[in-house]
Amino acid sequence: MDARIDAALDVLIDSGELPLAARSRNWKVIQLAGGWSRRTHLVSDDTISYVVRAKPDGSLLDTDLEREYRTYVALQRAKIPVPATYGINTAQQTAFDGPFFVMDWVRGNAPNTWQRTDRELLEANWANSRSLGTDLVETAVQIHQCPVTQFTHLGAARAFHEVVDRWQDTFERQRLVRDPIIDESFEWVRSREPDPVPPALVHGDYRIGNAMLDNHRIAAMMDWELAYIGDPRFDLGYANLDYFAGKFVHKGSDLLCAVADRDWFFTEYAQRTGAPVDRDVVRTYTALGALALLTILHTGIRMYADGKTPDIRMAWNQYAMPGLRHELTTIMTW
Repeated sequence: MDARIDAALDVLIDSGELPLAARSRNWKVIQLAGGWSRRTHLVSDDTISYVVRAKPDGSLLDTDLEREYRTYVALQRAKIPVPATYGINTAQQTAFDGPFFVMDWVRGNAPNTWQRTDRELLEANWANSRSLGTDLVETAVQIHQCPVTQFTHLGAARAFHEVVDRWQDTFERQRLVRDPIIDESFEWVRSREPDPVPPALVHGDYRIGNAMLDNHRIAAMMDWELAYIGDPRFDLGYANLDYFAGKFVHKGSDLLCAVADRDWFFTEYAQRTGAPVDRDVVRTYTALGALALLTILHTGIRMYADGKTPDIRMAWNQYAMPGLRHELTTIMTW
């Protein structure tokens, strides 16, 4: 049997999810597409499927897998739509080339808003039922209203300047050249510190591309490795980026995440939370979101340039850079 299957079954058996006799089934394992900072594998037989989320060497972001696992566990208890988790293997050397945890397989697909066909399907939903836009705003509300006491493993709440410092410090370590637009953008964001709001759970990468969609609904929200306690308006600004609509060479969707009109989305969020949404604060966080993405992209480019990964996708990150830099100049001159 494939060593990866044995490793995944060990976790499931130890957790009590499967009996020891499950080893006799006809299990298969395949690596799923995607996965920039994590690798995702499907382990299944004829009756049941599980997903293994692993952190290999040379991943795009150096984030803590155990912290992410504990976030999934807490989210499940808080009734946020995420897959159920069953256990974790924290060893650095495993059959999955690094630590991993096992969770349920959720039926559906994660849309790629950079692809025209996916964007058109998302926009068609807005033109008809608006179910995806409604789910996207409702899920954001649910996340931001989770009791932060359930997420103590994420540490103390991060102040605005601490979040900016984190991304700027990381960018300075990873950059290949000095970029005056990025330098000025960090200073512009830093000068616009908003009045604080009560700290909340922040997804950190909130967008439709990190959702599993099934039958025109959000079945689960994925990719929680950047979660932290802080200003929930970061998620609103991040989702607001035009970048997610597919802006590389050609303009993408005019809708937020290609699923909702922006005015509608923020009005709905305000009505559901009972707190107004300051669009100028969202603007600040949209710029910070762009800087966070640029930092992540630089990390991948640096890893490829330094020979730390053979993953050609890391080199492809360069093609998203011009659009994000243009986005920053646009945001700062609104």
